[in-house]
Amino acid sequence: MNHKMLICHAKRQLMSWKCYPVLSELVTCNSTGEIPDAIGWTCRASILFECKVSRADFLRDRGKLFRFDLPDHGMGDWRFYLTNPGVVHSTDELPPGWGCYEIAEGGDKKVRLLHMFGIKYCWTESSPLQGNKKNEITMLRSLLRRFSDV
Repeated sequence: MNHKMLICHAKRQLMSWKCYPVLSELVTCNSTGEIPDAIGWTCRASILFECKVSRADFLRDRGKLFRFDLPDHGMGDWRFYLTNPGVVHSTDELPPGWGCYEIAEGGDKKVRLLHMFGIKYCWTESSPLQGNKKNEITMLRSLLRRFSDV
């Protein structure tokens, strides 16, 4: 699956978790330059998906300061990678507090979301991380400004 298809599935997954609004690849001026592939909000937390098509793309992502070195600067109280099969090899490769869902097409051409590594989302549990609320609010304000008449 290509990047746009993965983002589509990430958005659908967020909506199935009752997130609203759900945004994808919204460019805003924030303190880290982070552009989430897909992010949504529940009444209790924000949930982020980063979509990685290839292993090289996944490994390149490790260079972002807000992934490993400064996790409190990243968006999302819950953070996940959504990948094609075989992109992530083990939990040890994930940033602390992250989960990874692998997506695959079944024989019936239906897409299956498989929990593979790390944290799994459960709305009854407290979130493993604290998202950068300042940057999340910047993103939400940007969205509202784009639809404003003023």
